[in-house]
Amino acid sequence: MSFLTMYSELRGAVPKIPIDFCKTLINRAYRDVRESNLWSFNLFESSWITPPLINSGTVTATQGSAALLFDATALAALNAGTTAYSFITQRQFRIGVGGIYSLITFNSGTGAATLDRPFADPGGAGLSYQVYQLYYAAPFLDHRVWLSVRNPQMFIDLDLTKTRAWVDASDPQRSWYQFPTVVVPYAHDTRPGSSTLGYPLFELWGQPVAPFTYQCYGLRNGIDLALPGDTLPQPLDEDLILSRAKRLAYEWSEANKDITPRSSGPDFRFLIGDADKKFRELKVQYRKQDREFVLNFFAAHRPLDTSRIGFYNTLAGFGGPTAQI
Repeated sequence: MSFLTMYSELRGAVPKIPIDFCKTLINRAYRDVRESNLWSFNLFESSWITPPLINSGTVTATQGSAALLFDATALAALNAGTTAYSFITQRQFRIGVGGIYSLITFNSGTGAATLDRPFADPGGAGLSYQVYQLYYAAPFLDHRVWLSVRNPQMFIDLDLTKTRAWVDASDPQRSWYQFPTVVVPYAHDTRPGSSTLGYPLFELWGQPVAPFTYQCYGLRNGIDLALPGDTLPQPLDEDLILSRAKRLAYEWSEANKDITPRSSGPDFRFLIGDADKKFRELKVQYRKQDREFVLNFFAAHRPLDTSRIGFYNTLAGFGGPTAQI
């Protein structure tokens, strides 16, 4: 059943309720359902890919200016290092152990670039630099929480419990350039023209300067219905959402009914009770239908077995779950 059908049915069930308010109540009911349980349709799997460090050539930077100019060697390295999974304008720039800046614009023809804020470190020409990606966007705007972020090649489950304050205290200069072991919230993406504008960004620590692929598993909030043809995800059906939406509509009607003898119209309090009962029964039914899919997700993506000491073979280039003998 489509969004249009649901809010039209709700409008027919409750007299005098505005049609636009019916849309609001449908989405409010849908949001109540999404937040009341762990549903399989809000679990997701994605990945991050860390590009290799780029530091060939030199750059000209001016203290107090956001403008940069890379020399020909650096320009060639930056153009060669641009990938489909990580554009240069998604990466960060720093000189030595100075501040970490985000690259907002990059001209692949001239080598001119713009930082997200004025360069505050000592400037000059012919400076050595580093360009790498430190901040990574969640795959969805409605991202709620990570369940696991892992480096399968090195058999590492990254720590999701640390805060940015902890990282600042442990490594204020961000000078730890070993493979990342921690994921911390950073900010929301405010880069002009970004394809992930408004998405939450996360910092990988230590500094991710080597190419690795990270498997990311998480939970999203879900998004409201918007277009008339929008439908509910499986296993939800319209009867569950409508039972909750009718309860909200009956509550509105009870609060806004005319001052007339009780016998002249329905007693919405009883309808509220009936809608609540039906909603509870249906929610149990749909949770049972979805339980197996939730369990399958966690069975397939359960955390690595950290009770055993893992290994990483630098010669072969792979990790494993138990110590080598």
